[in-house]
Amino acid sequence: MVTDDGEGKHTWELHHRLLASESVTRHTLYREETRWPGYYYRGDHMKLDDQNWHCFTLSPYDRNTGSWAMEKAPVYHIID
Repeated sequence: MVTDDGEGKHTWELHHRLLASESVTRHTLYREETRWPGYYYRGDHMKLDDQNWHCFTLSPYDRNTGSWAMEKAPVYHIID
């Protein structure tokens, strides 16, 4: 039961923090490279790989099934 002391708000915030954390973890595992500086580090793929991974990573989440779909999206450079 949610009370007026903000319990519902805290539950909502926690739920969304967990989703954001899971999303970051899934992105890191999906991308088989290390991105520097400070984005993420993979001990099993220790180098930058622009040939295969110079892209955005999209992760649509289906809240009805709890499933994630990982996919790449191109990067368009509009300024050189």
